[in-house]
Amino acid sequence: MRKLLLTALLTMFAATGIHGQDNMEAFRHFSVGAEAGLHGFGVELAMPVQKHLVLKAGYNWAPAGNLLRTDLVLDTEELREAQEQCTTLTAHEFEHKFGDEAIIDAGVGLNLSNFKAMINWYPFALGRFYVSGGVYYTPSSKRDTPFLSVSGKTTENDWAALKELNQVEKQYNPTAPERELALNIGDESYPVIEKDGCGFMQADFRMDPLKYYLGMGLGRCIPNGRIGMQLEAGAMIYHNSALYCQDKEVNSITEAAEGLDNDAKEILEYVDKYPIYPQITLRLSFRAL
Repeated sequence: MRKLLLTALLTMFAATGIHGQDNMEAFRHFSVGAEAGLHGFGVELAMPVQKHLVLKAGYNWAPAGNLLRTDLVLDTEELREAQEQCTTLTAHEFEHKFGDEAIIDAGVGLNLSNFKAMINWYPFALGRFYVSGGVYYTPSSKRDTPFLSVSGKTTENDWAALKELNQVEKQYNPTAPERELALNIGDESYPVIEKDGCGFMQADFRMDPLKYYLGMGLGRCIPNGRIGMQLEAGAMIYHNSALYCQDKEVNSITEAAEGLDNDAKEILEYVDKYPIYPQITLRLSFRAL
């Protein structure tokens, strides 16, 4: 099976032509490309500036959706004790009661929407191998969209129990402070907010809007014929990253990861420790001129 796949790939690239950009005149030819990979989907324009260099510009995006699901565990010990105290003082029987803990079923999603500007360098005029470098830039309309997000809602029962508890406590003590459901990370507490009739919590891993890219691949940016293919591997390099929970910066990402399932924990620890997002891209190019 591996031999068959390797043969198919070699045949595919051979069909695109064995030459580099040797027959392309600077600023006289260009191609339109469509791509898919670990970064989602994208479109790009490519134009040679000489036999060894090709300039590219494009846009990438990923379909909305969650990679996986994880549980956010909220401590309810104080809330359960407050319910018991209210029952003792007021004889009120709660319709909604807290369990040993409150669970938020959260989704983990990636948000990848970037403009890009790249340059491909073909070290051999008659070769198909190239090195690529450039930048990704998040448009201003997407600045508030985090690179990685974990978000979810409480159960209707837990949120109703919290509202009922606050209502009963206010009846016998109008100055009583509002009780909260909160996620505890280290010494910090991040309260749940109300959304669509339930409690809502979101944690975001954010980074600088400007990211860098380095990669290498095989294939022509400007096909010899009308259609060509490229296979590329590389990495997006980001900086100035931080984790926010309920729009409040989290001091310790390691402590935040401890409360997640194994898969989600590994993802958060990876993006914190290694500021690199790997990419593998398959691109189909159409020569326009």
